Amino acid sequence: MNRPLRVAIDLRPLALPTVTGIGVLVTQVLEELSARGISFVGVSNRPLPPGRAPAAIAVAVDAAPRGRIRWEGRALPRLLRAIDPPPDLYHATWNHGVPKGLPFPSLLSLHDLIPWVAPRHVPWPRPAILHRALYRDAVRRSAREAAVIVTLSEASRRDIAARLPADAAKATVIPCALPRWFGPPSPGSAEAARARFGGAPYWLYLGGFDPRKGLDVLLDALAAAAARGARLPDLVLAGAPTPEGEACRARAAALGLRAHFPGYVADSDLAALYAGASLFLYPSRYEGFGIPPLLAMAAGVPSLVGDGGALPEVVGDGGVVVPSGDVVAWSRAVERAAADPDSLRPLGAAGSARAARFTVEALAERMTRAYERAASRRAGSA
Repeated sequence: MNRPLRVAIDLRPLALPTVTGIGVLVTQVLEELSARGISFVGVSNRPLPPGRAPAAIAVAVDAAPRGRIRWEGRALPRLLRAIDPPPDLYHATWNHGVPKGLPFPSLLSLHDLIPWVAPRHVPWPRPAILHRALYRDAVRRSAREAAVIVTLSEASRRDIAARLPADAAKATVIPCALPRWFGPPSPGSAEAARARFGGAPYWLYLGGFDPRKGLDVLLDALAAAAARGARLPDLVLAGAPTPEGEACRARAAALGLRAHFPGYVADSDLAALYAGASLFLYPSRYEGFGIPPLLAMAAGVPSLVGDGGALPEVVGDGGVVVPSGDVVAWSRAVERAAADPDSLRPLGAAGSARAARFTVEALAERMTRAYERAASRRAGSA
């Protein structure tokens, strides 16, 4: 193809009230590939809040019907077929959502198979058994229709090979990238962050509060360490408020832990929040990648992370890996960290060096090649 690609892209992750890791990745794709001459037209089930996507990108919105999978089956095909002139390919950004029979090929971002691999840790709507079946069917159909599948880690690619063997050859790994906006904190911002939470360096968790994140294990482990006499810093658990978050707050209070819950933290405040921490804790039971640990490494903050999914692959020698779900192991790990914080400091430098490998330039180069490969194939072909 001699002209730049024109790509239709699912922008629903940018229409959510708060942007998650998938939204960060979608934003990077839009910004970095637009700079390379690729043009985009977006589709969504609701209007995007101002500033979520580059102003030059038109977004077609169809708000009905409700429900992700129902919208993908009814509204999405109408939106895509109405794009004039037709795009060279469609990028489904949210694990499924590739309609059958499109007149142009599709690329599927299948970030992970967590709802498939670890379904009991997913807060399914009721009836859970029906929603699990709907999810798996939607992923199977989308993988079958996609010309190329992009995933975030070797761990996720192994899961795809195990659960979707007929389509595994389509899968390629493109890791997340360190966002351009995440840089050194402004002078004095770390001290200001610490002043919000007692004045001293704190231990930080950032992310969701759903059961998969393992915060029940972390809180029980901290309480056990404190009961053995460990002198623990204050704990800061940041993330958008949810019912699970309120349950976590109640559990921390019942265990007698000094825990702060600042809620959702804007991107512009994240560098300061990380800079104020002396240790980052991420006890997740399973991750397809793990952007919060990547940010911790970039900030030079030592990290303890779970061993579920891609986390060991992401942190490498930039963190200490602790068995997910093991209260005893986590209790011993935080006890050692509290007793000898200097022993973790070399992880800060190692983490910074490792985080520097996850560049937006590498992401853009790999995604461009994936787009070109998808555009050259017919939908459904390997």
